[in-house]
Amino acid sequence: MKFYVLLILCLIQGLTEFLPVSSSGHLLLLENLFGIEDNLLLLNLFLHLSTLLAVIIYYRKIIFGLLKKPFQPLTYKLVLSTAITLVFAVIYEIFDLGKYLDAFYCYYFLVTALLLFVTFLYQKKSISLKVGEISYKDSIIVGAVQGIAVLPGISRSGSTISSLLLLGNDESESAKYSFLLSIPIIVGGFLFEILKIDSWETVFNQINPWYIVFAFFFTFIVAFLSLKLTVKLLKGHKFIYFSIYLFLLGLSVIFFL
Repeated sequence: MKFYVLLILCLIQGLTEFLPVSSSGHLLLLENLFGIEDNLLLLNLFLHLSTLLAVIIYYRKIIFGLLKKPFQPLTYKLVLSTAITLVFAVIYEIFDLGKYLDAFYCYYFLVTALLLFVTFLYQKKSISLKVGEISYKDSIIVGAVQGIAVLPGISRSGSTISSLLLLGNDESESAKYSFLLSIPIIVGGFLFEILKIDSWETVFNQINPWYIVFAFFFTFIVAFLSLKLTVKLLKGHKFIYFSIYLFLLGLSVIFFL
């Protein structure tokens, strides 16, 4: 792998993991543009770890609180949402739905764009939102929405945050829940990559180890800044920018690729 391709991969992974634009959709687009083969398992593992570290550090106080007192409503809700998402993910893998659905990722960009636009309109109405932890009903719904986001082009962060806002939750709580919910999802993706490994020797021979070290730290920095930016833009009602971006991106892929 050429270094500039690695740099682009790290930028895309770090930026899009938390911005509401779909990391999987962008990585698939990148794969199609550069002809990148999906066999860099070791790189994928470290990219997962770097984004995981970013969200853990950003929400470290809340996470430490959950570790000290794990038996509390927020923990139960996160587990409930994750369990529902897992059902979608298992169905997706067992029936190999990616073979049939992933090719339409350009249209899924448009779906995310529409969802972000509707959320923007809702926020602009200045409706009084609930403050406090989300309900169990909302956690069930957001778990299902996150399950649908297994499709490349459907943003996990964008769809979960938007659904929570449309359900009447305030911005701060929606962002917090969405990004805390990303932790078990990223861990699950990490474990799934490990299960795909047949030979560790082959994995370690796939890429220069110094590339791996660079990828980890560079992606972590980009992902952490991306997370901070997403929270800031959410509070400023600026998700409309991502809606416009995804709309233009989706149309460009449909008509030019």
